[in-house]
Amino acid sequence: MNNKGFTVVELIASFALTMVITVFLFEVLIEVKDIFADAGTKSAIQQKASIISKNIENNLPSIGSSVSCSGDTCDINGKTLKIDVANQKVIIGGQNFNMPDTVSIKNYELNNTCNEANCYLYVSMVLDSGNLKKEYNYDVTYYYSL
Repeated sequence: MNNKGFTVVELIASFALTMVITVFLFEVLIEVKDIFADAGTKSAIQQKASIISKNIENNLPSIGSSVSCSGDTCDINGKTLKIDVANQKVIIGGQNFNMPDTVSIKNYELNNTCNEANCYLYVSMVLDSGNLKKEYNYDVTYYYSL
């Protein structure tokens, strides 16, 4: 007798193998999605951070700058730098720089110190998002002279 069908054991084995491969591919798909979400959010944060840094630098000429900081606000040559945690944005001279949609500002620090004629403005923000595997730290120190 010539048997051209599959045995029950072969059917169960092929079904089990198919399920293992399906679960594995699903896990790979979820991991790839998380990688792209993390990379996309980091890229959006880095673009925004670059724009914020450029605007702060534009308000800090190297000689004769006047800077004073208190809490979440700094006065830079008559223009205000403010970190608005409630609205998730940075305000520089009246211009609003909103964080990307899923990003929130957790912590921040604005600090201004001077050594004789050398001064430093330190701006730090801890940014968080459900799309990030870990928090993003924005830490920039600007040098200027009196």
